[in-house]
Amino acid sequence: MASRCDMSFYKDLLHKPVVDCDGRLIGVLLDLSAGPFDPAHIHPPVKNLVVQPSRANRQAATHVAGKPIILPWRLVASLEPRVIRLCRTAEELGPAALATGEVLLRKQIMDQQVVDCRGLKLQRVNDIAMALSDGALCLSGMDTGIRGLLVRLGFRWGLLPLFRPLFGRLHHQVIEWKCVDRLDPSRGWIRLRVSRNDVRSANDKPPLTPVA
Repeated sequence: MASRCDMSFYKDLLHKPVVDCDGRLIGVLLDLSAGPFDPAHIHPPVKNLVVQPSRANRQAATHVAGKPIILPWRLVASLEPRVIRLCRTAEELGPAALATGEVLLRKQIMDQQVVDCRGLKLQRVNDIAMALSDGALCLSGMDTGIRGLLVRLGFRWGLLPLFRPLFGRLHHQVIEWKCVDRLDPSRGWIRLRVSRNDVRSANDKPPLTPVA
């Protein structure tokens, strides 16, 4: 399992190839699920991967043509620079389903409007900060700043090296997950338990240096 303590959902995981333990392509990562959402969980763990199957796997008897494959996170052996590697072969992967109440990160977190405890609008979610802990991948915060947006645009268009010189001048605007009160998918909102001023004060503090 990779040892990185900071990860970007968009840059490090989304659209990355998923391979079995023998290196055979299963598909590409479309989304991750976490939850069911519980405010008591300061850092909710990822539960499942949602994978778009490759052409060969679409024809497998265990998968409906074109339908995404749900794979439990416990099947992930390692997060490598170019692939997400599983600990089983393609033949050992059986059908699975999302549990009631699970939250899809790309569908229900990314691009959602963040509002504070009084309903005042903040920015939208540009990326999701994540961290590995004892083999579990957990949500640590939501990036609502320009830096997160540049990562998305740069990675999508292959311009990330051009944007890197700007990163040092831009402040991190990551709202810690412990500040989230509830999700409201019907409105496209993520409501915080703190005020907008509290969020700004937290972002004004110097970032912590990750432990090597």
